[in-house]
Amino acid sequence: MKTEHYDIKTNIKVGQEIFEDIPNDIRPSWAGLVLSSFNHYVNVIPTTILALFHIIDDKDRWKEGHEQFSKIRVFALENKNDILQNYLRLAELVAKVTYNASGQPAPFDSDSGYKIASVALKATEHFDDKRVEEEVKSAILLFKRNKKFKNNLTAAKDFLLYQKIDDILWYDWDPIGINDMAPRDEYQGYVPEIFNLKKSGANRQEIANQLLSFETDNMGMSGTLETCLKVADKIIKAS
Repeated sequence: MKTEHYDIKTNIKVGQEIFEDIPNDIRPSWAGLVLSSFNHYVNVIPTTILALFHIIDDKDRWKEGHEQFSKIRVFALENKNDILQNYLRLAELVAKVTYNASGQPAPFDSDSGYKIASVALKATEHFDDKRVEEEVKSAILLFKRNKKFKNNLTAAKDFLLYQKIDDILWYDWDPIGINDMAPRDEYQGYVPEIFNLKKSGANRQEIANQLLSFETDNMGMSGTLETCLKVADKIIKAS
């Protein structure tokens, strides 16, 4: 494990192999997932990065990645003393990959995506927290460890959506309030049903009702529909 971590962090060839295992139409979402792994550890997420997430979620907006890269670069230059420079550099790379995937003219350098794994792991050093390191590494290796999706775009998209729902249930739902101490798989048994609801086109009320049912019927908790609706909104927006 240490050797794998070392290679990813220092060898761009490893980063290239990881990136090239990902279908082009999935690359922005994968890169965004790596970047979003920091969301619960960064005290204040810059608005330029929050805007980038919205661009990634809408394929028709991927072409805006070029302009968003410029905005993130300006923010980084204005905050040179910010201790999260590698995090901002990672966001720049994600914006580049997003624009390149749009197929628009004048793409960024083709090796932008190769650097994501290395820069992301370097960004984890600031936090001195094994959890963020493991979560970032897990996102980086998502398709490296599941190569069967390389030539199946539909399956790859579903796999990525499944992972996003898993994250939402862990970080945003977390009805027991244990995501800072319990094993990462605490709510994974609930993911398949929520994933199926999402895929079937269920609305926010239906998803929220199911989450509330999990809380009250499965966990024996009181639960609140209002909270479940907010979580359902995040699931509806996930793509």
